[in-house]
Amino acid sequence: MLVSRPPRRCFQAAARNQWRQRRMPTVQCVQKNAVTESKRAAAKACVDRFVSDGALLALGPGEMTNLVIEEVGRRLSAASLQGVAGVPVCDVAAHEAAFHGVPLVLESRAAEATVVVADADQLDLKANAALIGCACEPQQPDIPRFMAALTPGSSGSAPKLVLMTESSRVVGRLGGTLPVWLDADGWEEPAEELDDIFLGDAELWRRSSNGQPENPRGGDHPYISPQGHTIVDVRFYEGLKLYGEDESYDKIAAEIQQVSGVVAHGLLIGKAAAAVVARPGDEEGAQLVEF
Repeated sequence: MLVSRPPRRCFQAAARNQWRQRRMPTVQCVQKNAVTESKRAAAKACVDRFVSDGALLALGPGEMTNLVIEEVGRRLSAASLQGVAGVPVCDVAAHEAAFHGVPLVLESRAAEATVVVADADQLDLKANAALIGCACEPQQPDIPRFMAALTPGSSGSAPKLVLMTESSRVVGRLGGTLPVWLDADGWEEPAEELDDIFLGDAELWRRSSNGQPENPRGGDHPYISPQGHTIVDVRFYEGLKLYGEDESYDKIAAEIQQVSGVVAHGLLIGKAAAAVVARPGDEEGAQLVEF
């Protein structure tokens, strides 16, 4: 009795699939390592250029900012940097600084900071514009707290803002999500006004605090910060638009700011002094852009 056997090409296809499955984790690991190393290179470039002895750093949110904190801590331990201290303007940065041995001072001294470091979720280099506060992990961002660190101190000069990002987040036109912070009490009225402004260009969704399936009102547990703020995300269908047009970022920000009840938003325009961009796989290393 003859037993039917699959054609030889079936065996070859199966063997190729098994090889791909065995090889894929290695390829993914190599790619992940390349991204991580490029971010570390960007953190080193940031410290080389903007952190000197005696600097007071305001430390904002973001993975790459955490790598800057780690690099500062390493150099303090090796005594190649001295007298550097940090002012955390987010809780994660405070934990990272304490872990890596970066001395911390009271947040009330944020106005004395010489440099502010934070991650940009998207960056338009030509316009010196960025979106921040879009990510909700590892914790919800506190952009009102961060923005307070950018106000000029008693000397009348604002600290130098350095934005950290990676090349995949550098865009020709900002888009996606623009977060807006509102007072949690009575948030619906300003949210409806924002919805009217961006009708046809975006949807408004209140953020949930516990990761449950989202709905426009934030689910059963909408996020409310310790300061009593909630976050409404303006989710654009395409790039940032206003009344169906690619208006300037300044006009979009002005429309948001004129709404009563808006505490802060994640659109930064012309505030950065520099950006450091991680470029995975680029032998030239990080890209440093000064505005």
